[in-house]
Amino acid sequence: MFTILVFALYGNTLSHSYAGDDAVYITGNKFTQQGIKGIPDLCRYDMNYGILLSLDEGLTVDKFNELMSVIGNDGGNRRFRPLSYITFALEVEFFGKEIIVPNTNNQARFKGNAFVSHLINILLYLFSACFFFSILCFLTPAKKFFSFPLIVTLLYLCHPIHTEIVANIKSRAEIMALLGAFGALWFTLKYIDTNKYRNILFSGLCLFAGLLSKENTIIFLAIIPLTLYYFTDSSRRQLMISIVPLLVAIVVFFMIRIRIFGWAFTSEIYPDILNEPFVFATTGEMLATIFVTLLHYVRLLIFPHPLTYDYSARHFEITGWSNPVALFSLLLYVSLGLYAVYGMIKKKDVISYSIWLYLIPLSVVSNIFYRMGTLMNERFIYFSSLGFAMLTGWIIYKCIPKDPSLYWRSKWLTIAVLALVLGLYSAKTISRNRVWKDNFTLLTTDVKTSKNGAMANNHAGNSYLMKAIYPDNNDEARQKNEYCEKATQYLLHAVQLDTQYIAAHENLGYLYLNCHRDVALAIHYFTKLHQLQALRIDAQIDYHVDALNVIPALLNENKITSTPEAIIQSLDELLNVRPDIGEAWYVRGVIYGQRLNNIEMALVNFERALSMDFHKTEEFYVNIGVAYAKAENYSKSIQYLLKAEELGGNAPIIYLNLGVIYHRLGESDKADFYIRKLNEMRNK
Repeated sequence: MFTILVFALYGNTLSHSYAGDDAVYITGNKFTQQGIKGIPDLCRYDMNYGILLSLDEGLTVDKFNELMSVIGNDGGNRRFRPLSYITFALEVEFFGKEIIVPNTNNQARFKGNAFVSHLINILLYLFSACFFFSILCFLTPAKKFFSFPLIVTLLYLCHPIHTEIVANIKSRAEIMALLGAFGALWFTLKYIDTNKYRNILFSGLCLFAGLLSKENTIIFLAIIPLTLYYFTDSSRRQLMISIVPLLVAIVVFFMIRIRIFGWAFTSEIYPDILNEPFVFATTGEMLATIFVTLLHYVRLLIFPHPLTYDYSARHFEITGWSNPVALFSLLLYVSLGLYAVYGMIKKKDVISYSIWLYLIPLSVVSNIFYRMGTLMNERFIYFSSLGFAMLTGWIIYKCIPKDPSLYWRSKWLTIAVLALVLGLYSAKTISRNRVWKDNFTLLTTDVKTSKNGAMANNHAGNSYLMKAIYPDNNDEARQKNEYCEKATQYLLHAVQLDTQYIAAHENLGYLYLNCHRDVALAIHYFTKLHQLQALRIDAQIDYHVDALNVIPALLNENKITSTPEAIIQSLDELLNVRPDIGEAWYVRGVIYGQRLNNIEMALVNFERALSMDFHKTEEFYVNIGVAYAKAENYSKSIQYLLKAEELGGNAPIIYLNLGVIYHRLGESDKADFYIRKLNEMRNK
């Protein structure tokens, strides 16, 4: 039954592509893309190192560690989850197919098989449900088919808040972590039941596997003893013995982590609202806002609509304790906590246990004890949803009276209520899965929910921009103007929400260059990008150089809407911030030479560009050669035109200019030679 249900719910994801952060873990990660060969690196480096290596193969480990320390990832926020990563590498090795996707520079290629990845996620989710059901049956033996364990497991399986966990491939770490935790709990229960020591060995190994999938498995160090206290008659000796392998697993895990990342377990996050949404908040405002988000978790568990992948800064505005929502949330959680303590001491009932099962996992992702770098996330509540499912299931189950005369009537009423809840949950789950079809669908859909999310607006704007530049078909090509307008709308909103958003400024630069052909405004945003980067270690990464290099070609085709004076002004702004960008001096020279007819200034800028270390194309040397020809410095003109020819430049222009120059110098043989080569090319 569980198998049929889980495939009915998530079978539509099998046709989906990669989406969300899958690039970080699979498609754009050098280690994962190496398959089995990359597994050793997955076990000894931060996952971020793999994706940065894909962008810069010369990046050393020391340089990477310097980058991480400056942006606030000096150990506390490092990703060490090798077990889930290894599964991605194995999929690439045994099932990977080469896939080509549009990219801002060329055609990006990677190996992958989204069908297999989604299938594995579904199967792991199915296994977790079966494991959960088995544990519940062990704790509360099912005497009837319509039992408490069955009700709880069905609620867990169908809940729409799990769609991000199952439909997003990279969230497999959450499923595997919970499977490891379930294994640890199961074998601990078997030890209590049989008193066989091999079971506690297996419990430690399972917890260790869960920790290697994701660190928050550690919360089962508290949940397992709590479960024994509530549901078993274990002695104090058994309880102490059962904890030992769990502690060993945790110690070994952190010893490995410390060996790789050092002793840091918290880090100063770079002061930007995207990395730390509470950076400008007082302690009181931070706590009030946290409790608003905690209440939103409760709301999403009860009524999971609307859902979104982005709950970053500005999804909820920073608030204070004058907000009645924050006060109500505080009162609710204090009440839950008090009842949980009371129930643990006095009653040992399912309700108080369910509350503990909700609160303990929530504590580590709540932002109260540890900064998560975002306000909240649906995947953060995955472990806690177990407690909600137990509490809801218990309430539904208890609706069945024990009086035989009322049993069947109440049973069918309970079934009807459960069917209604499961039906609504299932419908939402299936419809929500469709949003995870691919990046474009996900990002352009969820921005309508996360209207005030700077990240959501930037991602949606970038998605529309990529569609405008690299349409997949003729229909999309015809919608270029519409895509450009939507990209403009979302990207401008992103920088309004976060004036220090580096990626949004970069995207705006490409937007105005590629969609609006407003070179001056594009350079303005690239300048702002560098001003923001100057605060960080990656200030020397010139993401936009390729954009500067296409400006001369756009000038030749008369496709630029900016005035020459406006472009010069923007270039001056850029060079004031980064005078070492040779491409900017080169473009400045082109503008002076071709548009303002100021050859003297053109040559000054060209000479400055020549003195700098950057990739100089054949077109670069052609433009300099032509400028020197106009200045009647023929020796230098010939020098640079021949250099352009050597690099395989635009032969007709080179031959024409060389022919004219040699004619003016009176070297008729050489002039005739290049004119003849020009005519031969034209006659081909």
